[in-house]
Amino acid sequence: MLRLRHNALNMNSEEVRKIEEMFRSSESHDELFDAFQGAMRIKLTDLESYKILLANPVLSPDEIKMFAEKLLKEMPEDSFSLLMWTGKIFESHPDIYNRMEDAFNYYSRAALHQPDLSAPLLRLLNLYNYDIEFPLNGKIIDVIEKSIEAVERKSDLYYSLSSHYKKCGDKRREVAYLGLAEKAARKES
Repeated sequence: MLRLRHNALNMNSEEVRKIEEMFRSSESHDELFDAFQGAMRIKLTDLESYKILLANPVLSPDEIKMFAEKLLKEMPEDSFSLLMWTGKIFESHPDIYNRMEDAFNYYSRAALHQPDLSAPLLRLLNLYNYDIEFPLNGKIIDVIEKSIEAVERKSDLYYSLSSHYKKCGDKRREVAYLGLAEKAARKES
């Protein structure tokens, strides 16, 4: 009985290795979908394996969203990490202007999922476009300002907002957020 269980585990790890290799190197949408189905069939729960899939450059934005949403339903305990990873995938997409809205949506969902963490809000601030008046800019600042009270360790976020307002030429807000950052940093130490 023990030997049978050991063989099943070895076979399962071999299957996992093959799935990860497919996620990493396949250039076929059909192969990636089949590998994903195989991973779901064997109930693969290793988040790192799925991060490999989501980062495969062959995937279209719609495919990334399809896989991410399925994973969010199947692995709710990893929702925050999946939301952040998917946001980063869209943020780093070469066609950034068309993918910023997707990155914004995933980071915003991550902020709602873990409102006490500053990481999703800091990632949102990275999406701000200082070169052109991008419609998303206002939404980014709105989400950050509405969410900041729930953040447990605020100093990093306040320092980033101070820097942001300096880049925008808003001296009053730059100084105000710098003061809040220093006050928060003293409390957090």
